[in-house]
Amino acid sequence: MIPFALWLATPIASNPVVSNQVADVIQLTQELSPPQNISSKIEYRYRGSQFLNCKSETIEALSRMEWHHNAGEVVRVKRNPNGNWLRFRLANSGEFAIHRTLVLGWLNVPDAELCSIDLQGKFEAGFAGYDVDPLWDDLISPLPHFNIRLEPREERTFYLYVRSNEDINYPIRLRTEADYMMGVRLRSVIFVTMGFVLLLSLSYNCFYYIKTRKSVFLSLPFYLFSVVVTLYFLHGKEFASIAGNANNLFRHSYFLFLGITHIAFFLYLSTWDREERGTVYRSPLFWIVCFAGVLYPLIPLYEFWYDHRILILVANYGLMILYFVKTHFSLVRPRSAYDLLFLSVWGIFLMLDLYKTIFHFDFYPFNRIAVYGVLYFIPFLTAFSSLLSREIIRRREEAEGASRKSHLTSLDVNHFVQRIRQLLESEKIFLTKSLKEEHVARELGITIHQLSELINTEFKTSFPSLINQYRVEEAKNLLMELPGESTTEIGSRSGFSSRSAFYLEFKKLTGTNPNSFRKEVSGEKVASR
Repeated sequence: MIPFALWLATPIASNPVVSNQVADVIQLTQELSPPQNISSKIEYRYRGSQFLNCKSETIEALSRMEWHHNAGEVVRVKRNPNGNWLRFRLANSGEFAIHRTLVLGWLNVPDAELCSIDLQGKFEAGFAGYDVDPLWDDLISPLPHFNIRLEPREERTFYLYVRSNEDINYPIRLRTEADYMMGVRLRSVIFVTMGFVLLLSLSYNCFYYIKTRKSVFLSLPFYLFSVVVTLYFLHGKEFASIAGNANNLFRHSYFLFLGITHIAFFLYLSTWDREERGTVYRSPLFWIVCFAGVLYPLIPLYEFWYDHRILILVANYGLMILYFVKTHFSLVRPRSAYDLLFLSVWGIFLMLDLYKTIFHFDFYPFNRIAVYGVLYFIPFLTAFSSLLSREIIRRREEAEGASRKSHLTSLDVNHFVQRIRQLLESEKIFLTKSLKEEHVARELGITIHQLSELINTEFKTSFPSLINQYRVEEAKNLLMELPGESTTEIGSRSGFSSRSAFYLEFKKLTGTNPNSFRKEVSGEKVASR
């Protein structure tokens, strides 16, 4: 593998070796061999590509021109807006015809043609094939490919014309038909698996959002969905085939979806931080970094941003990792295996995602980990992040509940519940206007925290609400017993400190105001007579 620093310093298609001789011969055999990478035998023309599309006269002119030798297991050539020309030479030294499928290892190639002159001097040309499994024809685009037949004892030079939306940075392989169809099926299985896992994750998170109303169960599946959509338009179906190939942003849709996933990631971080009762998401800088994702779509649109894309990449990904650590800091010192696994899954994903982004920014050559690492890992991230986030939150809630209950471990709960009822029902302590929680706690000989926990767990309400319930009941009795007394005086006698507080609590608990209540009760008495 070529070191990363060397690739950063080496421009694409800068190989100095040129030739106007026939390309190196690639010998084919009858054995059904594994896919044969012919990238190192490919030659390319970079400048002076004035010829468009395959024609017999084009082949004659191209054969007399100088060609550059490609070095390495990946064809790496800078994109030419008019299309790039590649060539290679195949030979069949056997007694039987050989069939092979030529496959370009990338999807975002709207136009590709292969042409040659056979043994009889006949010109042959064809467009990239698009025959796939009919079941997935509308969902998954095939890789550009051509069917090649070489007669016995035939040797032929092929010219490949490629109009690409991106720099050419992928291998070109010869495969048997059976092997090619196996690859088609494998891509289908991968995307069906991703779709199935994503659907389960969406259902799981939606269920817990409805159950708990925690926004993290909306933001997490939204981010996972945005990642899957990004991968789909990279490896399943090119976005330009749906939205049109005229717009430069649609031709380079990766940058558009990268910006969306960046914003979705920070939305997830904000909801997780809120769940952890953190303050990171409240920082204005956090939201500035969040919406810095809009810089990604500018890269294919403006030369300035394209030239400085490395700065955008380093800044955004560096801040993504920084804020992930900040918002998940409570997991850095894991208290359980769930915390450790959760961090590990996210850590692996972020590294693979960064690796893939470096490749798409044309800073690293094609290799399987850079291109397919995230694709293979996303089902694991989707499943584990959904399950583990719910488990971690549940355990935190249980731990907090246990911590709250610890205030009561030293108390005789039943005894103090009876004492609270006695103070309220017999001694009517609620009639004291300036009654506060610490007064009652002092009367009982316990702490404020213990009193609050007792009322929350045993009476299922808070201290102010409990006191106001008894005051309203007292007011209802006084309204019936003292019909000539004003409602303001009734409220004061019931323990309320003001008329407005009396009316507010009375209506909250009875659904009506004191005057209406008194009229309703008086009317019922008259009717009963």
